[in-house]
Amino acid sequence: MIEALLTRARRAHGARTVLIAHTGAGAAGTAATLAGETGGRLVDLGRGGGGTGGRTKPPVDLLVLVAVTAADLRAAVPRAERLPAATGFGIAVQGTAPRQSPPLPSPPGLGQWSGLLYSRTRRLPDQGWLWEFSFADPVEAALVLEAVARGLAGNRRGPGWATPTSARNRSATDPSWLHLGGRGAVARAAEAARLSVDDVPVVDERVVNPMGFTRGSTPRVGRLVSRGGRWVLVAGNVRWRVPEDGAVSDVDVAGLRDLRAVRVEWGRHSGPLAAVRAVAGLAAAGIPLVGSRPPLWARPLGKELHDLLAHSPEEGLADELFREEHSVRLRRAALRAHGSYGRARLLAESGGPAVPAEPTVSVVLCTRRPEMVRFALRQVARQRGVDVEVVLALHGFAVDVPGVAAAIAEYRRGGRSLLVWEPPGDLVFGSVLNGAIARASGTLVAKMDDDDWYGPDHLSDLVLARCYSGAELVGCAAEYHHLEHLGLTVRRLVPSEVFGQHVTGASILTDRTTLEEVGGFRPLRVNEDAGLLDDVRDAGGSTYRTHGLGCVIRRRGTGHTWRETSGYFLREPLRQWRGWRPSALLESSPEDAPAPTTETTTPDSPTAGSDR
Repeated sequence: MIEALLTRARRAHGARTVLIAHTGAGAAGTAATLAGETGGRLVDLGRGGGGTGGRTKPPVDLLVLVAVTAADLRAAVPRAERLPAATGFGIAVQGTAPRQSPPLPSPPGLGQWSGLLYSRTRRLPDQGWLWEFSFADPVEAALVLEAVARGLAGNRRGPGWATPTSARNRSATDPSWLHLGGRGAVARAAEAARLSVDDVPVVDERVVNPMGFTRGSTPRVGRLVSRGGRWVLVAGNVRWRVPEDGAVSDVDVAGLRDLRAVRVEWGRHSGPLAAVRAVAGLAAAGIPLVGSRPPLWARPLGKELHDLLAHSPEEGLADELFREEHSVRLRRAALRAHGSYGRARLLAESGGPAVPAEPTVSVVLCTRRPEMVRFALRQVARQRGVDVEVVLALHGFAVDVPGVAAAIAEYRRGGRSLLVWEPPGDLVFGSVLNGAIARASGTLVAKMDDDDWYGPDHLSDLVLARCYSGAELVGCAAEYHHLEHLGLTVRRLVPSEVFGQHVTGASILTDRTTLEEVGGFRPLRVNEDAGLLDDVRDAGGSTYRTHGLGCVIRRRGTGHTWRETSGYFLREPLRQWRGWRPSALLESSPEDAPAPTTETTTPDSPTAGSDR
């Protein structure tokens, strides 16, 4: 079908000079057919074809690019300078994962597309897409590929393509990488032992990421096994034939979401880096991986991911909560070591190219309750993996109230940054938040509530979700609630790892630019969180909801601005436990656990309450 559509496009353009480029394993056949039908020149863009200095080449009437996956297209964008300008374009991606919205292209600014005559986005069979463009005058190929790549990423912030892959600037097509990733390379143990994380091509987290993770699964466990020197993923039948370069696509991930887990059976593969690349990609997507201890040649996984795979009990994954916790740990480790953002920072730390400083997170913490200051500051002090400053707004009371100064001194004792502001008690809460934000200096701003519990990776998980989603605002699903007056912990099964209209106000994280564009929080006494979410949406921004396992909302019998009865929190679907039972990812401290009002169970107890 792609061939017929692009042939039709050629005729519509009246194209006399045609160039057919392709990238990704499997695109060559389609491109060759098109070249045969049109007489166009064939270029393997994935292999570095097309020469150099594309801007000096004579323009063509029609430039066609065939890519297998979204990741292939995004990786091709930096190579587009090798291609000539054209007046007509046909860009096809043969398969993408199911999408929430169509991948409409994002035109560049500066009037570079003022001569656009025609544009069309068309869905193809098997979730593929085709984009057609016609211009009055030749346009640089890079501008068109960038527009389509951004559309595939949802037209959200961040680069439209993958960033450089390693300290040696390797990519999957460099000869040095192909040698190490080639068939039989795993036998060269001495060479494999010298490899490191830097040698593995990065995971493009804007394509391969936890989006679409499902809590529910079938009982089936897939097996990643070696057949003829290459891995295949078997789950009843062959679900996925792992390419020789080990690349994982969004289409591959979508086809595995129903599995309870994937068991990695370490054995011969096409090569050590290809094998590591495949495992890292699956882990970055949150596919629950289990298996025996990885072999020596798998050290480029990185220590954290290596250790998680070495201690991954398959039997526990029958429990939905345990399975999701395991998935979150894997995705954290893989994205930090193998994602493009995390890799760039690791390389900079080891003497590689400099990158901008890690964004600082300003936590705005506003409270009317002096007795909660110490508890709230402990929740912030637990945060790891991020550079945090706190703006503490003492709403209607002063620092000399008993216990407050001591709590502040305790927080500052570890060299942590904290600024204290004492707004008047008659100032509405939305204005208090804006005043605290005005006093903050961080690149990112996070809102935390004074009485809720937060796991030590709460903020770093939000920053990570911001990277792979590109959303203007991120937050947690409002899943876990502790009903203090009833002595119950409940988990509402709110969909997570999705774009949506709502996140819990206790977990909002955004950047200063977004806050400036929407005017900050509305000056309201209540519902200021909902107002911000509405304003971001109305301004064209997106909101992403990541997992809610690292945040527990405290619910008392009275005293909340969110005036819902206890019955609201006990509606289906939910899981319910007696006593205090947060997720293991909260890493609950006994010092902060709520006082028991009924029979209380510990988070690690296998008999903690019952499910509803």
